[in-house]
Amino acid sequence: MRIKSSTGVTAMCLVLFVSSMSAELGRCARLKIPSSMQMPPGFDRVLGRIYHRSHTFRTQYDRIVSHPDLTIRVFLNVRLPSYCRAFTRVERHGQTIRADMHLPPSSDYSELLAHEFEHLLEQIEGVDLRELARVRGSGIHEVETELYESERAQAAGRAVAAEMREAD
Repeated sequence: MRIKSSTGVTAMCLVLFVSSMSAELGRCARLKIPSSMQMPPGFDRVLGRIYHRSHTFRTQYDRIVSHPDLTIRVFLNVRLPSYCRAFTRVERHGQTIRADMHLPPSSDYSELLAHEFEHLLEQIEGVDLRELARVRGSGIHEVETELYESERAQAAGRAVAAEMREAD
């Protein structure tokens, strides 16, 4: 298509710019944080950025926030134990689950959040980490007394980190 007037060219560029901006704004609309999730001020923007750019994280987040008996508190912790990059302490009382997620101050939370969210999904699903850690090849390892790591959570973290790199 040929456009002869400079006005036409300007109008065309403006239309393309406005439509691309509105698509970006639609994708980055503020994420609704349920009252059962408490976090530091501004952390909702971090969650929203990851949510809008990663299908894997979106799936995790939607499953987690739909659980009626789950409460999550996110803490930025400068004094994490030397043996871990982040951790989540979980208390279970029947169907009620309370999780305290400890993350380091960082500029990129995508891998750590996805990893810790996958641990929450393991809890929602009732995965018995203690029992599975005794089974060779289960993908669950006891790294410290009563502290478990799963290959599943590691894979989820890597997947979300890769999706974030692709989205940038």
